[in-house]
Amino acid sequence: MNELGPLVDTIAKLEPWRGTCTEGSFANFLGVMTDLEYVARHHPSNIEQSNGESTTVVHPPKVTDGETFFEFAAINKAILEAKERFVMLELGGGYAARSVDAHRLLQTLNPMPCQLVIVEAEPTHFHWAKCHMAANGIDPQDHWLINAAVSTDCHPKMFMHGAGLFYNSFVDPRDVDEIVAEIVKIDGTEQVVRNLMIGGRCGIQMPYKSAAGQDLFDYSFVSTLSLTDILTPLPLVDLIDMDIQGAEDVVIAPAIEMLNRRVKRLHIGTHGGDVHRGLWDLFFEHEWICEFDYSPNSQHDTPWGPFETMDGILHLKNSRL
Repeated sequence: MNELGPLVDTIAKLEPWRGTCTEGSFANFLGVMTDLEYVARHHPSNIEQSNGESTTVVHPPKVTDGETFFEFAAINKAILEAKERFVMLELGGGYAARSVDAHRLLQTLNPMPCQLVIVEAEPTHFHWAKCHMAANGIDPQDHWLINAAVSTDCHPKMFMHGAGLFYNSFVDPRDVDEIVAEIVKIDGTEQVVRNLMIGGRCGIQMPYKSAAGQDLFDYSFVSTLSLTDILTPLPLVDLIDMDIQGAEDVVIAPAIEMLNRRVKRLHIGTHGGDVHRGLWDLFFEHEWICEFDYSPNSQHDTPWGPFETMDGILHLKNSRL
């Protein structure tokens, strides 16, 4: 577990991209172009760039880049092991950053047909995913893009909407009273009721405080799918990248038998120490091999330098497959 030496060497040997970024975009070391609008509020999953004399040279991520390095490492491992067709699910997909990176790296390291499945509930992020794919030479119609949230069932649920804010999640029942009080405070009750009945959305911006500060969110009902339902049409999956803002343990446990049969690797951003430890125990019980294990909200030291985590990092390999 946490054997980083071979990964550091492998990623360091990848040829860095050199070129000119398209206007309004930046490039990562694979040459994937990302619109600056997508990352205006949050650091992207792609590594920062450095400038050369006449062209941009973007270097591969290092261990000290933290989560970015491990996302690339997970994709690299899955791609090198893939055979005949590479299948990847990105759950809580945002603008499909990891999926597009994987598609580009696949063409470099192990060219083969590719099936990407992106599940994202926030409607603006879902639109950005299509644009991000198209901007990097991927036809979204050749892949599966699902505008929904991953849940334990298929019942609509209230969800936070905020474009460019990548910690959107289901509304916790404990927060409902506070949201209702805010609606009453701004004298928006009549309008919100009308909006909910017509379109299932509150239709007003309300403040929400988190560790990242205070932001404005709208709230609406979104479609949901269980992880089992998402996996049902797919006989074999090379990698699931999951970042679903605290719902990961609730979503994974009912689907564990399906994961055992069909999924080769899982890369999970965990939210909270209890969730992280609970998932570790669940996968250990089901004989998965944990290859990366770094707890959330922690400082980690390695021979290649320290890094900090906000989300925890769990990368697991299915010993059956």
